[in-house]
Amino acid sequence: MRISFLSESCPVCSGLLENGVCGTCAERHWYFTKNMTVAEYNGIAREIICRLKFKKIRGLHLVLAALAEKKLEGHDIRADVITWVPMNSRKKWARGFNQSELIAKKLSKLTGIPGRPLLREKRKTEIQRELGVRDRFINTLNRYHAVPNNFIRGRTILLVDDVYTTGATINECARQLRSAGARDVFSLTIARADVKRLEKF
Repeated sequence: MRISFLSESCPVCSGLLENGVCGTCAERHWYFTKNMTVAEYNGIAREIICRLKFKKIRGLHLVLAALAEKKLEGHDIRADVITWVPMNSRKKWARGFNQSELIAKKLSKLTGIPGRPLLREKRKTEIQRELGVRDRFINTLNRYHAVPNNFIRGRTILLVDDVYTTGATINECARQLRSAGARDVFSLTIARADVKRLEKF
């Protein structure tokens, strides 16, 4: 097995292109300026992410952060602050950590860009992976909110998450950050899952 690094993808959302057209971006309004994804969610990339999240091998976040740094180096983006998709206290307690937070904080150390918790998730939320495409976007509405601080207004923010499927989660997080005054929100995700496996609406 090997890591299937993305070579051809949507220049806006990193979604899958079919005949040069992105099916993910169709009829969607994105609040993030651009999403960058490292690899396909298969092979070694999927194995590493699953072992980190479900087998709780925390040290694997170091590998993912290194991949994220390399991906970021290929883009001319000057972020003022790095943040991550949050996990509410109940889910974080159950897992023991937020994998996106671990990756983002290590990426912060690697790049020298300050890392800050800028978002929070509501306590009672439905799990995204159990939902179809349309319901994922509905489920994320107002699921997160920005934390008042001095690291949002007028800043360019880099938002980190582990897996990109429909873009619903990072789009809602970006919406909240933009509503709180962020100038730009770029997102960096480790792997792109196959949106075709979800039911169509």
